[in-house]
Amino acid sequence: MFLALREIRHQPTKFALIISVIALVSYLTFFLAALAQGLAHSYRSSVDDWRATSIVLTEASNENVSASRLSQDQVNAVPTSPDTSTLLTTPVVLEDAAGTKIDASGFGLPEGSFLAPSLVEGEAPTDPSRQVVTDDSLKDEGWQVGQVFTLTGSDHEWEVTGFAHDQSFQALPVVFFQDTALIDNGPSSVSPTPNAMVSREDLSGDQAIADAGLDVLDSAAFVNTLPGYSAQVLTFSLMIGSLIVIASFVLGIFIYVLTLQKRPVLGILKARGVPTRYLIISGAAQTALLSAGGVALGLTLTLVSALVLPQAVPFRVDAVMDAAITTAFIVFAVLGGLISVRVVSRIDPVEAIS
Repeated sequence: MFLALREIRHQPTKFALIISVIALVSYLTFFLAALAQGLAHSYRSSVDDWRATSIVLTEASNENVSASRLSQDQVNAVPTSPDTSTLLTTPVVLEDAAGTKIDASGFGLPEGSFLAPSLVEGEAPTDPSRQVVTDDSLKDEGWQVGQVFTLTGSDHEWEVTGFAHDQSFQALPVVFFQDTALIDNGPSSVSPTPNAMVSREDLSGDQAIADAGLDVLDSAAFVNTLPGYSAQVLTFSLMIGSLIVIASFVLGIFIYVLTLQKRPVLGILKARGVPTRYLIISGAAQTALLSAGGVALGLTLTLVSALVLPQAVPFRVDAVMDAAITTAFIVFAVLGGLISVRVVSRIDPVEAIS
């Protein structure tokens, strides 16, 4: 470690450039990871808020909630409890008095459903036939408590009485309606029957549910069936993994070139009796220090970006994900730096000095 720190202090400009390259690549990696987390969260934040154990869809829907339509007999086949609720979900287009249109996801819930969100502003509807609760992201569009709007395809007016935080589904803000009010007063495209049954109880072994032609999914499996979710997560994961590996081997190449440049110095050290093992450990420590410094700088830039980016950008810093990326960067960088081990081990002191 002493040798590694001494060399860095002796040539700060050279090592500052290496750290800068690592910082830029790690910043890109952390940035993409935050975007991936933000997009994934916008797909599933409402589902996570359910804290559900079982989500029941029809077998014919092929695990697609939009294609699922439960008949009354199928609804009756699911055991009733305070922790079980029907769910009607449909894409809707909100239109205010100025004619501005906003895409959203409509959730139709029975009165008293445990799926109803907690409010951060306003109050619960007192007249469900015309009052709703929405995600507070609509406040970025200028909406406030008391906002009046219609759904495209219907002339019925709705009023926002409250806002809930972090309620989105398939990257769209959620509007919470009473199910019967949405069926009676919504567009004709709204299904007259629920799309799913959601429960906090484990219904996976219920034979009556299976006999009724229903499938039971847990929350993770349900989210993975959402259109585009799995492909999005896989794409970002491959990009992040590739960046980590590429950056690590780029650092390994830098260390290899530096090792070749200081062959005479290493030869002198070996001639003075410094063990090869010590030189290899010193090189690995130097690689770890450079990668840790670059990653720390990249992470700092990411946190600053999170403060200045607009709310509309789905950017979400996750401590666990960032810790995993940091560890992977350092480990792979050290492995990449071991490329120079063969050079160090084969240095002949006499030849290197001459």
